Amino acid sequence: MMPRTARLLAGLLLALPALAVGAAMPDDPYATGSGAWGQAHADQWALERLRVYTDMTPPPGEPVVVAVIDTGIDYTHEDLAAERLWHNPAEQRNRRDDDGNGYRDDLIGWDFVDDDPNPFDVSGHGTHVAGLIAACTDNGLGIAGVDPTARIMTLKVANFAGQAASTAVAAAIHYAVDHGARIINLSLGGEVITELEREAARRAADAGVLLVVAAGNKGLDAGRFGYAGLPGALIVGASDLEDGRAGFSNFGADVDLLAPGVDVLSLRARDTDFIGLSGAPDYPAGGATVGEDAGYYRASGTSFAAALVSGLASRVLAVRPDYRADDLRRVLLAGAVDLDAPGTDQTTGHGRADLIGALGADPKDYVEARLTGVDLSLDGQQVWLAFTGTAAGDAFAAARLEVRPDPEAVPEGPPEDRRLSRRERREIEERLAALRAWQPLGEPLAEPASDAVLARRSLDDLLAMADGITAWEVRLVVDTADGASRESRLRMALPPPPAPPETGDE
Repeated sequence: MMPRTARLLAGLLLALPALAVGAAMPDDPYATGSGAWGQAHADQWALERLRVYTDMTPPPGEPVVVAVIDTGIDYTHEDLAAERLWHNPAEQRNRRDDDGNGYRDDLIGWDFVDDDPNPFDVSGHGTHVAGLIAACTDNGLGIAGVDPTARIMTLKVANFAGQAASTAVAAAIHYAVDHGARIINLSLGGEVITELEREAARRAADAGVLLVVAAGNKGLDAGRFGYAGLPGALIVGASDLEDGRAGFSNFGADVDLLAPGVDVLSLRARDTDFIGLSGAPDYPAGGATVGEDAGYYRASGTSFAAALVSGLASRVLAVRPDYRADDLRRVLLAGAVDLDAPGTDQTTGHGRADLIGALGADPKDYVEARLTGVDLSLDGQQVWLAFTGTAAGDAFAAARLEVRPDPEAVPEGPPEDRRLSRRERREIEERLAALRAWQPLGEPLAEPASDAVLARRSLDDLLAMADGITAWEVRLVVDTADGASRESRLRMALPPPPAPPETGDE
């Protein structure tokens, strides 16, 4: 029997509406409409937020092949025409392995669950993902896809319950690389990553193939989950209708950027209801279906945020076919819309994906500032903190690491005490202003550093610099020779002291 590891699909949350947005869109009814299920916002608000259809000019060049490693697709859906699917040019339907790749009659991909050439979707998750990337567009029907010129390579690795074998995932990645996929969408999740999967991802990266991975829906540090550690992967979290991180979306240093992941409308595979199948509480059967024919479906999750980014990457690659995975990654991150603290942060990564920003970015002008964590060590009686991260750039000039007390922990002004003299108030205000100012954590960096210790400082030093405040904000600023800069921030705090034991008579 093939060894199996549970791979829970990353997008199984039902959405709630919140906000309306607007932009120029194609003529697909859901792309231009709103309120299809009684919500206040646009039916396909995600496309508007990503600025996908501000330019309707078809991209030049050959269609980009995007491999969707998921539960398969419903290739009979009327809004996902046959020309939207990748077709193996070296294979015929004749029950023979014409191209000698070990997969007989693999015309549109492969079903690694049942080991056959029919990757039909009986879950619905993969169809939802594929529709976001490449649904038929400007055809007066249903929804619009992010890149309607893309071709979907269908690689089914997960069964109807969303479970996948690690061997199947690894084999699917290898298949995608071998057969010309330029982008791989992996909207799966799990806490354990195998060496087979790691090797497959490394091969994809070496081949210049971009691997887009969903961050997961636990609302926890993405670094705790295996796929966030895949070599070369672009990790995508979910944003909400108010352009913040969706509460369910995983976060942390491993998350690269966000994309809309709340109430996302896409295609529904025939007779499926994957939210109901997941056992979501208080979910009425069929509650997420949309349309008189129930051919569409709305759901929330980082799975769908990742699919949208895969579609954006495909659009960019169609215009810039010479880009490799590193180039795509750079422009997607550089073109993101900053959402939270300035620069890269632990909550939203580089920000929310944006097509126009990505198309306008130059991979040769890339600046990377990323704080990844703080390591503690004990030297005698002294606690030391090592701040780790990356400071790099094509025209790197210098970098500096700075700290200040968490602004939320610093009082806004002197206490309301009438006994304070004017001089005492002024002194307090000056002290508070000094606390709010950034202070150097160490010597400036004259050379770039990647995944390295950027500075070390004792805990006693930090407490003294913060006047005893036990919560800090740290920022890394990277400057380039041509005047560009980028920063990254993280917040950290000492845990509160344990409560004293209760005393008294029982």
